[in-house]
Amino acid sequence: MYFALTFMLVSAMFVLFMCGYYVGVIKEKYGKNWLFAVPLTIAILMFNIIWALLEMSKSGRWG
Repeated sequence: MYFALTFMLVSAMFVLFMCGYYVGVIKEKYGKNWLFAVPLTIAILMFNIIWALLEMSKSGRWG
């Protein structure tokens, strides 16, 4: 279970990084635009998933 938890955490962090990258690309190409909302919403979701995974890893059942 440790490997599944670690894999989910790494993939969530990767998606969070890519969302930041695409926010930069959208800002550079289109300026301030409503397209900003899509990667930012996904980034907020991924941040919450990372936080939940870290809290779940504190319990003994996931070790």
